[in-house]
Amino acid sequence: MPAELISPTALVYMYRGQILDKEKELSLLTASTPEEVQNALRGTWLEGVAVEEASSEELERLACQKYYEILMKLRGYVPSYNLKLMIDNLVDWLRARDVMLIVRAAVSGKDLKEVEGFLLFKDDPVVSTTLLVIKERGLEGLAQALKGFKMASYIEQAVEMYRSYKDLSAFVLAMDVMLLKSMYNVITRIGKSMNVGTSKIEISKLLCPEIDALAVTLVGRAILKGLKLPAEPPACDQDLVRALVQAKPDEVVPLLRRTPYGEGVPEDPYEALAKVRVNAMRVQRKRALAAFSGYPFRVAVLLALLILLRLDARDVATIMTGKKLGLDPSKIAENLSYELF
Repeated sequence: MPAELISPTALVYMYRGQILDKEKELSLLTASTPEEVQNALRGTWLEGVAVEEASSEELERLACQKYYEILMKLRGYVPSYNLKLMIDNLVDWLRARDVMLIVRAAVSGKDLKEVEGFLLFKDDPVVSTTLLVIKERGLEGLAQALKGFKMASYIEQAVEMYRSYKDLSAFVLAMDVMLLKSMYNVITRIGKSMNVGTSKIEISKLLCPEIDALAVTLVGRAILKGLKLPAEPPACDQDLVRALVQAKPDEVVPLLRRTPYGEGVPEDPYEALAKVRVNAMRVQRKRALAAFSGYPFRVAVLLALLILLRLDARDVATIMTGKKLGLDPSKIAENLSYELF
């Protein structure tokens, strides 16, 4: 079929068919041999990948690489300038991911050579300059390295949050906030043709569960560590975060139970924070899958595909790590974005 006859919907839905479903994830969880693992992944975007040997960082990179390939195929023939603009924005976010990996490694004291294998855009000027500057000058040169990159302010915000909270979750949170706000900005710029109000609501529903769970986790951990909180992290539900910032350690769990993601939260505060993140992932998975039931093609569908790829990568990494540790499948399943049992 000629490329010009393939609609954006057909292409994106084709890749939607490669996402792990509940049955495949359950098969992967219960697989006991390498052959059974590969059979479980047959027909998915991870078919043929040696997931038993891959780290969580490698799987996350594969998810982003697959998404980039999808974006480039889509951009190659879509007639809509607005959709091209949206795709370019998502590619910028992927470039920012590379920069954030470099910065995160720097603040963690890791050898930057270890990070290079997880980068998608090694030869991109922003990425290569950031890597060079941080190798030579450290984080002091970050602002100069990112000069002119429209995602720079979010990356700098991540560094400040990390300095305040001493928690690497700050970088994941900053990435999701960056994606949310950059999508808002592009939709507003496009205007009426993108149905601004509806698009913003759909994007919020897709991204806010992860953002709010990360913000709550960041604040909760800081409170339990006895850190003085200089500022609130960004969140969709800022009132929830504000209430948690003012809480005492013994008030953390009761507050978490009153959140939309507080179902089944245990008494231990650290376990409670982990449960909130799992609950938020499950909400996000359901919303991303539901986005494909609408018509016509919308930017929310393209964003939902990214979310599903990321969740697949996390779930597979969780399953493989749990198997290596000899954990019971039911225990591993408690941390997955599908509710398998």
